[in-house]
Amino acid sequence: MKERFAFFTLGLLILTLGVALIIKSNLGASAWDALAVGESRMFDLTIGTCVFINGIVLIFINAFLLKKRPEILAAATIFVIGMLIDFWLLVVLKDFSPQAVFLQYTALISGILTMGIGVAIYLQAKFPSSPMDTLMVAIHTRFNLNLRTSRIISETFALLLAFLFKGAIGVGTIIVTASLGFVVQYFYPMFAQMLKRQSLQQ
Repeated sequence: MKERFAFFTLGLLILTLGVALIIKSNLGASAWDALAVGESRMFDLTIGTCVFINGIVLIFINAFLLKKRPEILAAATIFVIGMLIDFWLLVVLKDFSPQAVFLQYTALISGILTMGIGVAIYLQAKFPSSPMDTLMVAIHTRFNLNLRTSRIISETFALLLAFLFKGAIGVGTIIVTASLGFVVQYFYPMFAQMLKRQSLQQ
């Protein structure tokens, strides 16, 4: 349990740093984060607060789709994610604003790698996932669709909302959407083996 909690905490720290770097690149964010950026501008809230509010709404949507009670523990996960996103954006990276195109793409690619590694680490804990990740599973379960199609539907839904709220949609959105899954898939087995070795050593 101690190892799982450590992986969960470290994973969320790294994941949210990646989210912040992608947003700071100003080239466009992933669908759900682009939505949060748009809402932040529209309602004068922090991006992390918008991530949390969106997550709470999705918890109830997921519960409806899965015909289950709302997964309350997922609220804790999305609360921590929102809080850490604000920590990176408003404290650590407050004055980081790359203007040169090369630096913007460097921030974007670094963010994708960092976010992917963070996701690969935090998933090892098998704690409640963020409601954004759970939505794909809920669509898959409710409508008997494969996971790829379910992911496309959930991402399209988020993109439509981001467009309506004038979110941070750009070339970075396409790059993140196309590449993040590959980064997670590449690093996931490595951290699975690492957690297994640590558990055996206890």
